[in-house]
Amino acid sequence: MNHFDPLADGLSSLRLERVAGSDLDIVNAARVSYGKESEEFNVRDEKLIRYLLANRHTSPFEHTYLVYNVKLPLYIARQWMRHRVGVSYNEVSGRYSKVPLEFYIPQKWRVGDTVNKQGSIFADIADGERYMEEYKKSLDFCSKTYQNLLEAGVAKELARGVLPMCTYTKFVFTCNLVSLFHFVKLRYDHHAQWEIQQYAQGMLELAQKHFPVSIATWAELNGYAVGETIIPAKKEQQLTV
Repeated sequence: MNHFDPLADGLSSLRLERVAGSDLDIVNAARVSYGKESEEFNVRDEKLIRYLLANRHTSPFEHTYLVYNVKLPLYIARQWMRHRVGVSYNEVSGRYSKVPLEFYIPQKWRVGDTVNKQGSIFADIADGERYMEEYKKSLDFCSKTYQNLLEAGVAKELARGVLPMCTYTKFVFTCNLVSLFHFVKLRYDHHAQWEIQQYAQGMLELAQKHFPVSIATWAELNGYAVGETIIPAKKEQQLTV
């Protein structure tokens, strides 16, 4: 599988478009210092990857290339784009094209976590259904206002100002394994917002089949359970990369 619907709403999307590099390429990048090269990946190469990750020798992992196509709510995109080192972005422009009126609607409300102050937890709230209806009515009002402004001749770059932060956007995201590990370190963590955790998990799993040893080793060293899915440790994680 090379595609996920991370938020399970039929609108969110995460695809791995292109990949360059492999576990073998990583160990050969490391061995070039000694003028050596492996023709086939073997047990010694597995040990080398473990040594590199355990000792934070990350430059060989930079000789990789992953291109993701991402569709997500604006407020998650703005968290994502705080990651700037070793990554590239190109996002759809609301100045040049009409914004598709697609909005993220949570399937269940969350409340502030009293323990993890920057986090949230799923919970029932009083009049939760009424507030959901109000949420949806607000989206409908914003949509109609946006369309009315465009029909009146208002420039797209101004009309988009009425659209809420849960509006879906799209971008192309390019990274290497080191920047992917850093992203996952921060965003696939219980302190991160639930929505971006789902994307971080999907990114790691989509990359896993292309770099099975590197990702499994990194995950193991950092307290993740590795299988068909990669699950973060519940405890505070001490990450090596």
